[in-house]
Amino acid sequence: MAKDYIIEQLNKRVKGRDFFSRKELYAFYKQFEPDLKETTFRWRIYDLKSKHLISPLSKELFTLSYKPVFNPVIGNTETKLFCKVEKEFPSIKACIWSTAIVREFMLHIPGKSIILLQVEKEAIEPVYSFLKELNYNIFIQPEEKEIERYIYEPDVSIVLQTLISKSPTQRSGNTTTVTLEKLIVDMFSDRKLFAAFQGSELAHIVNNAFSRYSIDFTRLLTYAKRRGKEQDIRQFFLDKTDIPKNILNDKP
Repeated sequence: MAKDYIIEQLNKRVKGRDFFSRKELYAFYKQFEPDLKETTFRWRIYDLKSKHLISPLSKELFTLSYKPVFNPVIGNTETKLFCKVEKEFPSIKACIWSTAIVREFMLHIPGKSIILLQVEKEAIEPVYSFLKELNYNIFIQPEEKEIERYIYEPDVSIVLQTLISKSPTQRSGNTTTVTLEKLIVDMFSDRKLFAAFQGSELAHIVNNAFSRYSIDFTRLLTYAKRRGKEQDIRQFFLDKTDIPKNILNDKP
């Protein structure tokens, strides 16, 4: 049976719904392929995802309403900074982003932004010394008083942090930057550094991000677990945001 016909039938089956389950999708395909094996079914899912016909919301849930992947615009300052670090430390694992990329999701937009440079733990001190010698205004793992007094005062401040292993990052041009999943978890986890993005503002950010872009909640919650925040952020989503409960009840 032609694939186009099957896709047409799938669209009719789940039209108007926010999501559907893997189990439901398997049952749907079994109508056309009674002997469908699990291995073949996984290829069906892969094919649908690669053609942007479905998007994963979690391990067991999908949506037909394809949303683009969040691919932030990286500023010249961040690009130049990242390239200098990568040139000096060729094998380094690093990630860079600016809080300016969050503005499109916000209700109350702060006047200034900061640059976050995250590198593997072993590289923190060498990278800090290197950038200090280049006269960058850089703070290494700043405490609350430093954040309150100094971080947001200059036009450009750089905060150097440890990059959590297996962080969900993405390549954008010549730089490695955050995914939307990492962005949300980091803002939720570092409450003192991201004080202007907390409470109802963070809920607003999450709701807007979910409505505009594809979010893989399995990836998000897995990363949150690595940061020791899985249950806290899951509860925050349940209590404060419009994220469907079915998605959050799906274990990563």
